[in-house]
Amino acid sequence: MTRSRMLEELRELLCDIGIADNFWSDNALLGYLAEGQDEFCEQTGYFIDFTSHTITLAIGTAVYAIPERVIQILDIWDGTRRLGKYQETDRSQLTPTWDPAVASTQSGRPQRWQTDQATGSITFDRVPTATENGVVLQLRAWRYSLYALDGDGAVPEEGETPTAEPEIPSRFHRAPIEWAAYKAMMSHDAEKQDKVKAADHFNAFIDYVRKGKRAMQRYHGQETRVGTAPAYRT
Repeated sequence: MTRSRMLEELRELLCDIGIADNFWSDNALLGYLAEGQDEFCEQTGYFIDFTSHTITLAIGTAVYAIPERVIQILDIWDGTRRLGKYQETDRSQLTPTWDPAVASTQSGRPQRWQTDQATGSITFDRVPTATENGVVLQLRAWRYSLYALDGDGAVPEEGETPTAEPEIPSRFHRAPIEWAAYKAMMSHDAEKQDKVKAADHFNAFIDYVRKGKRAMQRYHGQETRVGTAPAYRT
């Protein structure tokens, strides 16, 4: 379903089509649709991805930004080597002078990493030197859709191709529509608000979430058994 069709269907649900003055602007509804797609990804596990995000090491830099559309970093790979992950109790034992701003006084190829979701950063245990400059690390990440549904449809990742459709599977395209209808009808404006209908749309969204979770569980199980997808390396 294209983004324009999703917007049209959303207006039909809201009885906000074919009238002189719409209650909701396109920008507001597209924002709700984008929020719905992100909420669906958060609640179902879409998408686990080993190909879309990388970090390129730079001399003297041990702290890097988590990519914008990433929910959680699961693994970091240096070629075929999976880096270890710091536990909170390890940091003072292994690197007594640990400072998130400068990482460790050690230098060389990273061996371990840790994320700080509050600051949106990834910190490595070693500072790259000229030898490691330009080394590309691959991230296995749980992420949102790469393609936003609001605004002009441009994607946040530089160099990627915009799309007019959600990235989530087509059978779940109505999940963001139900979420958007729920948000629209929970408006603080008394003329727009309808909490009973809002609850119906929220429940319909949750039903899509349940189906999405089951689909992801089946998908993960299949990929783990056959072992062909690099996104599910262990």
